[in-house]
Amino acid sequence: MIRFQQYYDQFGGLPNRFRTLPGWARFIVAIAALPGMILAGLSILAFGVSILALLLLTVPVYSALQKLTGRTTSDTGTIETSSPGSRKVEATIIE
Repeated sequence: MIRFQQYYDQFGGLPNRFRTLPGWARFIVAIAALPGMILAGLSILAFGVSILALLLLTVPVYSALQKLTGRTTSDTGTIETSSPGSRKVEATIIE
C-alpha cells in the first residue's frame, strides 16, 4: 500500500506540472502525442467497421435459414412454426 501511495504522489501532480511548462514545450508534447491519438481513433473506426461487416455477413444468412426452416418470429417474441403436415392447436388455460 505504501508503494501505491508513492506512485500516486509521484504521478498525481503530473497535470499540474504539465500546465507549468512553457507554451512551446506543451506544443512539442502535443506533436509527440499526435500519432498515438490518430492510431487510437483509427482503431476505434476499425472496430466499428468490423462490427458492421459482421452484421452484413450474418443477417442475410440468418434470414435465409429462417425462411428455409419455416420459422418466423412474431411481434410478441413467440416462434411460429409452419412445417408441412402440422396444424395449429388452440388452448385455454383455466386456473
